[in-house]
Amino acid sequence: MAFDLYDFIDNRGENVLSGWVQGAGLTGRDRGALNQKIDMLQMHGSDLPPKLLAGPINKQRHVYKLIIHADKMLRPMLCKGPFDMGAEFTFLLGAIERNFKLDHDPSEATANREILLSERKRRTPHERF
Repeated sequence: MAFDLYDFIDNRGENVLSGWVQGAGLTGRDRGALNQKIDMLQMHGSDLPPKLLAGPINKQRHVYKLIIHADKMLRPMLCKGPFDMGAEFTFLLGAIERNFKLDHDPSEATANREILLSERKRRTPHERF
């Protein structure tokens, strides 16, 4: 079963994950690893091999992170659903882990999810990098 993937849209109408990828200075290896793990998520959903999908994280009930080891330690944050919990995932925020700390607090991803729940049009189908 293939899962539907979406990206959160910020209040300026911009795709937060695409903006993160463009602004984070990712290498070709980073982008390749990111696309590979996202493809795996789309194919397998939560049934990914161990240590690829972690969560819920930091007491944020619905926020998960993909664990991607490349030149940078990429940790895009996402949620199941939130409208069809068994068939879709929505990327809420991009993050990089340095010295075991995320550069964005998972509560930011929770806030984006809350916005999405009240404004369903604040997401778009996921775009590859």
